[in-house]
Amino acid sequence: MFVNFFKKLFSRGNSAPSTNPEIGKSGEEAAQNYLRRQGFSILERNWKCLLGEMDLICRDHDTIVFVEVKSSLKLGMVSPEYRVGSAKQKKLRSLAAYYLKHVGTDSSCRFDVIAVWWNGNAPQVRHIQNAFE
Repeated sequence: MFVNFFKKLFSRGNSAPSTNPEIGKSGEEAAQNYLRRQGFSILERNWKCLLGEMDLICRDHDTIVFVEVKSSLKLGMVSPEYRVGSAKQKKLRSLAAYYLKHVGTDSSCRFDVIAVWWNGNAPQVRHIQNAFE
């Protein structure tokens, strides 16, 4: 507990996250910043309902984009985006249907995946549009 406190207190500038919750949160922040720079409007972050949670819900022109963010400290043998398997895709489809129904929109939608990893202290971002249907 005190180690993390002093680590944050004496850290200089941006640094790579060190714990799993920090990695996830920092990855979502990096993804959100990246999407804003690409011209996306962020509608929701960590949107929750009875079915689960969606990392980011955005608008890209007339399209609602449901974004799953996968983060890891380093780029290993398996890229982070490959952790979005068929079961996760099914869950994301259900969440998207629920969201669209309750928001009451007939906008087109798509599913993107953003992989985030750190190269030193700098987050690296890979954006896969239309990752699945």
